[in-house]
Amino acid sequence: MAGKDARALDPASLAHGCALPSEVFPDWERTFGRKAALELEIGPGHGHFALDYASLERSIDLVCIETRRADCELIRERAQERGLANLVVLQGDAKLLLPRLFQEGALSALHIQFPDPWWKKRHRKRRMVDAELAVRMRTLLRPGGVVDFRTDVPAYAQAALGIWEETGFDNAAGKGKLWTEAPAVLSTRERRYLRTGQPVFRARFVNPGPPEGEIGPGGAGRDWTDVRRK
Repeated sequence: MAGKDARALDPASLAHGCALPSEVFPDWERTFGRKAALELEIGPGHGHFALDYASLERSIDLVCIETRRADCELIRERAQERGLANLVVLQGDAKLLLPRLFQEGALSALHIQFPDPWWKKRHRKRRMVDAELAVRMRTLLRPGGVVDFRTDVPAYAQAALGIWEETGFDNAAGKGKLWTEAPAVLSTRERRYLRTGQPVFRARFVNPGPPEGEIGPGGAGRDWTDVRRK
């Protein structure tokens, strides 16, 4: 629960992607005007997946967190044109926003697609998928909540398998295996890769429930800096 000095985020502020540091735990039912399964996409880019997914899955509410203001504004404009009341876009650093945006067990799914691999050693800390994120998602995702991960970097795919599995997530395809079923909604990059034949590596994980005790951060995903996209 929020502390005694915390205030709920105002829906009007959310519409512009603004949030003061003292504002925590939005009332998402008030924001979307209904009670529905709440899902999150981190790094939607131009939002092609988010827009198509929110259009197809009208029964869910989707929150997107994007660092680029121009992309946020673009997605909001296109969502308004499509009449998508089930899509909200926030600008900011997801790792900083997550602790104050969502209560424990609030999310039904997390989508992370084609995150920047940040090849250089000094940039490793900027990678989105790491043990810190995975441990946090063990608490923010409800039991049975799903992680949908996609990348075109083979080494990132293998690192992600290790990270999510080591932090206690169940691999829906089986331990150490990638997800082979075609998704219902493709991103723009995936549609392009279908034409060019470049492979996409997908993984799907299920949260068994909140962790008991401490989960070690481990080192998974930190040793492939010099492995380039093939």
